[in-house]
Amino acid sequence: MVPTRIPAVALLVAVALAVTACAPSTGDGGFTDREGVRAVTTAESAAGGRGFELDVDDGRWEIHVAVGDREVDVRVSADGSAVESSEDDGDGIDADDRRALEAATTTLADALRIAASQSPGDDRIESASLERENDSAVWKIEFEGDAAVRVSGADGSIR
Repeated sequence: MVPTRIPAVALLVAVALAVTACAPSTGDGGFTDREGVRAVTTAESAAGGRGFELDVDDGRWEIHVAVGDREVDVRVSADGSAVESSEDDGDGIDADDRRALEAATTTLADALRIAASQSPGDDRIESASLERENDSAVWKIEFEGDAAVRVSGADGSIR
């Protein structure tokens, strides 16, 4: 007769491993692209604009969102599901950022997905920004370990 405790213990271990594998990251070490995409869409929805910069700070996402001519900084939980704070910095969006954002058809969320598919390693995102290079908009996505991927703002291709 097989003891019934062995299957129960095995089930508990499997559940514990599954839960810890799905848990969000903590600390400033970066988060995955799924959490980043969720954080961007949460911030954009809350602010009513378009994200153009992302940072990991104190275990949270910080997304800069263009709302008209203003910049709103939105802090989002580690799992990307909840806005923790939002601040309109009172200043207009920098002219370079505005031109890059107007030229970009690839969104920040799409750039995160594309970059993560190209990233070497565990694709833990540290930051993302929209830049102008040779009159083109380019998303620069930085990962842990100094890896970076550049994504065209025009067509989503890797640069």
